[in-house]
Amino acid sequence: MRDRVVRCIGGILAATITMVLIAHPAMAAHESTNTLVFEPAGETVASSAAGEGNVDYRGGDATESRWTATFQFTGLTPDKSYVVAVQGRFGEEGSPEAAEFTPICAFISDASGDGGCWYYFVVLIHLSVVQVQSGHVGGAVVLQATREDGPGDISSVRNRYSPVDPFAPVASPDASPAVTSATT
Repeated sequence: MRDRVVRCIGGILAATITMVLIAHPAMAAHESTNTLVFEPAGETVASSAAGEGNVDYRGGDATESRWTATFQFTGLTPDKSYVVAVQGRFGEEGSPEAAEFTPICAFISDASGDGGCWYYFVVLIHLSVVQVQSGHVGGAVVLQATREDGPGDISSVRNRYSPVDPFAPVASPDASPAVTSATT
């Protein structure tokens, strides 16, 4: 009887662990505070244009994730319209949607060639390539930020909304310094 109870408990424990492992999605690197540095790309590689931005994860699962994006640019052609577009905002890895560029926000540069935009939005499946395109999505690529091998850079730092990986090692808190008495 005892062996049967032990096997039953062992089976329940194994099934529970398996369900947790299957149900737990891996944290996407971009579910954090993402800092973007834009560099010239496409036909404008010799341009003096540059830019920076932040794309902040604000919670939610993949299909209902909430985001705040802000961008600032300099050195653009004055009084011209631009769109900031992200590749793979929708669509799972390998799908046609994951290769498409989707607009995040648009702006018109001022007389000195500066501009920027911001937007609150829902759903961002991938954040590996972000471009500033001339006029509309599909327009000439002016600037780009890339997570890997490419012009610009995208780096991520966990924020308070980032999912917690239950399997990540937990750092021990630093020990309090020893109290010593100075005798002179």
